[in-house]
Amino acid sequence: MAGTLTRDHLKDCLTEVAFPASRDDLLDAAIRKGDATAVQALRAIPETDYASLHEVFLAVESGGDRPR
Repeated sequence: MAGTLTRDHLKDCLTEVAFPASRDDLLDAAIRKGDATAVQALRAIPETDYASLHEVFLAVESGGDRPR
C-alpha cells in the first residue's frame, strides 16, 4: 500500500462506512478523519461500489488496478 498505510490503519479510518459503499463514500470518511494518506490511496482506486472492506483492501493494495 502507499506510504505507511496498513490494513489496520485503513480499517480504523473507515469504521463509520456502511457497505456496500462507493469510492466517494470511502473518500468522505477518510476526509472527515483528516487522513491524507488514506485519501491519497482511495483516490487511486476505481469509482465503483465496494461490497466489503476486504474489496477496498484489495483495490488499494493493487494500486487501483482492480479487475471488475
